[in-house]
Amino acid sequence: MSGTVSAIFLAAGYGTRLYPLTKHIPKALLPIGERVLLDEVLAALEDVPGLRRRVLVTNSRFAGQFRRWRDERGLDLEIIDDGTDGPDQRLGAIRDLELARTRSEADGDLLVLGTDNLFGWTLGEVVRRAQPHRPAPSVALWEAPASADATQFGVVTMDGAGRITAFVEKSPEPPSRSVALCLYYFPEAMLGRIREFLEQGGNPDAPGYFVEWLVRQEPVYGIPMSGAWYDIGTPEAYEDVQRAWRRPQGPRSGA
Repeated sequence: MSGTVSAIFLAAGYGTRLYPLTKHIPKALLPIGERVLLDEVLAALEDVPGLRRRVLVTNSRFAGQFRRWRDERGLDLEIIDDGTDGPDQRLGAIRDLELARTRSEADGDLLVLGTDNLFGWTLGEVVRRAQPHRPAPSVALWEAPASADATQFGVVTMDGAGRITAFVEKSPEPPSRSVALCLYYFPEAMLGRIREFLEQGGNPDAPGYFVEWLVRQEPVYGIPMSGAWYDIGTPEAYEDVQRAWRRPQGPRSGA
């Protein structure tokens, strides 16, 4: 059931909603306690079965900072520069994903992660729950406390077998409270769908648009995760996570 897995980190955005914090530093390298966001995300990879490659795609403005961070920690992490140098040049998350997939040495199934999220579970748990659905892809989900909390995200509805039946991006009246996270398991057999989506003129800006399209083409499964989840999109959200992540009972042990 298990096989080779490559992890691809999406870090080519410019974090404009967090300005001025991210004017000269990538969001993924913002401090969280004595570490940075990306340290915490990488720590969650430790129990992923069959993990062979780790690839981070970023932009020309921040590629040097990521390389220094990697080298300081002695990490085995391939860094792909997408060649852009400002928000007006952005390729979009899906084009960056395809670039990372085709230019890097990533092989096997892909575990795709945003780098501006923190979560209170391990990524090995996500992979182990997603692999039984292969060759169908899977999306990690989080249950929002209330419908109002889900309006800024993509939300899904599912059938009794966990197959996603609908995906709605940022609806003012979301059909459920199941938020789709930027945390995907894409089996090797369906990776050609990424290029197909782009060639058909799909919106490359956010992974949710690809998932919304994919749900209409083939089975896609939701993996509900329990525990804390933080989306770090605003200065206020960053302040909140700095306080919460340092608590002694923290998300890893007490969420």
